[in-house]
Amino acid sequence: MQRDATSVMPHQQRALGLERIARWPGAWFAILWLPILLAGPVVEAALDADWLRGLALLAFGGAFAVTVQLPFRDRRRWLAELAFAIVVVLFVAYFAIWQRDSAFLHPLMSIGAAVAVRPRVALGIVVGLTISGASALGIERGSLEDAMLLAFATLMAGVASFLVQQLIELARRLRAAQRRLAQTAVAEERQRFSRDLHDLLGHTLSVIVVKAEAVRRLAEREPRAAAEHAAEIETVGRHALAEVRQVVSGYRAAGLADAIETARSALAPRGISVRARLPEAELDDETDALLGWIVREGTTNVLRHARAATTCRVQVTARGETVRIEIRDDGRAGALDSRGDGSGIAGLRERIDRVGGVLTAGPTPDGYRLAATVPARPGERGGPAHPEAAS
Repeated sequence: MQRDATSVMPHQQRALGLERIARWPGAWFAILWLPILLAGPVVEAALDADWLRGLALLAFGGAFAVTVQLPFRDRRRWLAELAFAIVVVLFVAYFAIWQRDSAFLHPLMSIGAAVAVRPRVALGIVVGLTISGASALGIERGSLEDAMLLAFATLMAGVASFLVQQLIELARRLRAAQRRLAQTAVAEERQRFSRDLHDLLGHTLSVIVVKAEAVRRLAEREPRAAAEHAAEIETVGRHALAEVRQVVSGYRAAGLADAIETARSALAPRGISVRARLPEAELDDETDALLGWIVREGTTNVLRHARAATTCRVQVTARGETVRIEIRDDGRAGALDSRGDGSGIAGLRERIDRVGGVLTAGPTPDGYRLAATVPARPGERGGPAHPEAAS
């Protein structure tokens, strides 16, 4: 029998679409529409053998392609806006000479404005192009339907391009914040560990150094006094070793429930919810501590390597004399897959091998999976093995 310890989903979740869009920063959305909108006029010019018009359309398309890429290649926004002004001149000249193809060129101009012009002005230009294009076409053809269709196409092309660029920028900032959070978490843990070890061993090691110097000075002149100092070094060393073991045990031996709560606290700021299913049966302290270590390593993998993850599932099953734990996330794995097992997984594998367990880890079609099967003895604790990890 299992109990469901599913946590409430965090209020701020990362949208998978943003992460996927962020993989292709650039003017790809604007460039995508260029051949679609120019194909009709170019083919028509070729069929009419109007080569000058065809060349003008190709020149316009080339200028448009350069313009929409400038904001991503050069941080000087004025340069992209200057290029857009040139595109406007080409558009006006083309329309003045041939007076056609506004249904194709106005949406392209709207896309160019949304990408190349600074955001606080871009939407105003898009609206202006929409009104001017619809008005000109309506007057030219005397058709309200044609005017409204052009207005819709122009406005939607510009607004969609504007929103895509804003989403790409937002996704870029989210990814940068994700990296900073992971680096900060690792740095804080290292600082805490080093501070604790310094506080613990600083004085003890100083005492050992002083007494070792005394042994060196007295070794020939006063062997008995030197031996007393050496005995004190041994005593101090054993005491320090016991303290170090106690501190390390405090880092390593936190139980399964505590590790799940820690994982929940660490992953929640990243928009990742932890869903845990724990066994009702009691587990012995050694197995519980080992499972806690596995959960911490799994959490570290998610924190450092999973991209666009929203859920981390932890399932523990106790059957007879074995316990199986499985940790899955739905994120796109990063550097971990390309370099194989990291040092954390290698250390965890050695730890599980020592107790006769089996560890498997690797990517899955929908994320990453860390699973282990370890032997267990009947619970020896008086209380319940795992208090509720979440309500």
